[in-house]
Amino acid sequence: MLCPFCGIANAYPPIPPSQPVQVLPPVEKGHAFLILSTRHVLAFLDIMPLSKGHILVTTRDHYEKVGALGVRIGQEMGKWLPIISRVAMRVVFGESSLTEEHHWNIVQNNGERAAQVVPHVHFHIIPRPPLVSTGTLAQSPGWTMFGRGQREDLDDEEAEELARLLREELAREVARVKDQEGVDLDVDADHKL
Repeated sequence: MLCPFCGIANAYPPIPPSQPVQVLPPVEKGHAFLILSTRHVLAFLDIMPLSKGHILVTTRDHYEKVGALGVRIGQEMGKWLPIISRVAMRVVFGESSLTEEHHWNIVQNNGERAAQVVPHVHFHIIPRPPLVSTGTLAQSPGWTMFGRGQREDLDDEEAEELARLLREELAREVARVKDQEGVDLDVDADHKL
């Protein structure tokens, strides 16, 4: 049986992150609400999110556990995690919200006993909405410990719109990184490593 994340990787070739695709072509097998697809790394919406904007960042090639990654793939994963985090927080919480108010989890599980469901290396980026006051206690409707709590199927229309917004914000972040940090993130997507 084909790993579902390998199916997604096979369905989506690398796309330069600076060029957001408005609508991705329909895919029969391995469909995902894609945000990033580079030579080594993919990011897409979790189909059973813990909160709005719950994203999975995974390797294109199949590795079961993070310890199996080589240095180059590990560097690529490490490069994209903060970028995708910034993008997700801006889209989920809005451009005008203060970045110090953004809260999120980055979680990575290795093996069944560590709650890894899909045996393919992946990181979860899980936005945590602000606390809302309900009398004496402050609660967040989206706050659950990782792996526990209410998970609902992702609505296809909402997911496609959210993925589109995330791809557009990713293109702006890629341009910002190039301008301010001098790093061309399209290099990986264009097979120029």
